[in-house]
Amino acid sequence: MLVFKAKQPILLNHSLMKAPTTQKPKPAVTTEDIARRTGLSKMTVSRVLNNHPYVSVETRKKVMDAVKDLGFRPNTLAKRFFTGKTRLVGLIIPIEYMFSSFYFKELFQGVLECAEEKEYDILLHNSTSPRKTPIEKCLDLVQGKLVEGLLVAAPMTYDDYPLRLTHESIALVVLGETSCGDKVNRVIIPNRAGAADAVGRLIKAGHRRIAIATFGPDHVESKERFLGYRDALQSGGIAYDESLVVPAEYNRRDAFKGVRELMKTHPDVTAIFACNADMALGAADALFSLNLSMPTDVSVVAFDDCDEMEDHEPPIAAVRQFPYKLGYAACEMLLKTLATDSRPKKPQSKIIETEFMERLSMGPARK
Repeated sequence: MLVFKAKQPILLNHSLMKAPTTQKPKPAVTTEDIARRTGLSKMTVSRVLNNHPYVSVETRKKVMDAVKDLGFRPNTLAKRFFTGKTRLVGLIIPIEYMFSSFYFKELFQGVLECAEEKEYDILLHNSTSPRKTPIEKCLDLVQGKLVEGLLVAAPMTYDDYPLRLTHESIALVVLGETSCGDKVNRVIIPNRAGAADAVGRLIKAGHRRIAIATFGPDHVESKERFLGYRDALQSGGIAYDESLVVPAEYNRRDAFKGVRELMKTHPDVTAIFACNADMALGAADALFSLNLSMPTDVSVVAFDDCDEMEDHEPPIAAVRQFPYKLGYAACEMLLKTLATDSRPKKPQSKIIETEFMERLSMGPARK
């Protein structure tokens, strides 16, 4: 709490000052007050407030009119205790990226808005905390009755815990690709096809020496985009060259360093495909530092998009994904699962399509 203090006392005209009046706060309106207003029992009032199905339309209207007139605000915790539903969903996400990554901010916004519409709240847990493994956190949340279900964002390749949780009959949806594949509920984007399309556009523009900036095999979606890059090379009759792979772990600084070294050792590279926006921006910074221009000297295309990509000079071409839609759809899928007594036996998959944004960072290969 911040407290502001004046350096010197403020002198006031005492004749203008009035003694402070002490007003007792109004007592909170209770279900007993509503029962008294309506002439109904407290049990009937509670049934209405907790959406019990066996209440007449007239009784429900009488109670809700009294709620409005008296300004009643229900005790959320008591309601959740009464219904046995916490109306909480756990979101397991790498919190370190929540405030620095456009993708994760938009993803979270989609989850949050869907949950609010359905009158649910979100309980955040950090998937990268060293104190407790993600599966331990998930089990604590669900088996401890804190949350009704789980949303798991961006698991790594070696993370098989979503499948293990599914075998425990825990309701969950994975946001993005996972090594568990279609064995778990998930909402995904066409990573491999989108990457292949982007690199294919570079090949059609005459590029043959195309480098890639990637996270590495530990990240499922980056691995899928890498496979799309390989697919496009193969379709274009271009041999894969491992020396053109820049490991940058989705980091702008790493991409800057890696691309600088790449261009010094492989000056014949005419295009760079970056597996996310941060690495594309780092690649652009590196080219500028070497007095190389886009797209005259080197074309840059990214999988992922953000405002900075669009505002860059020149704007950077990208495969735009829609993390808000992905987050919203994943939360919607989970809440539909929770709303039904019998859950689908077969895991559900939903695809959120991408869109290629053609911009000035991409041009014909230099002669």
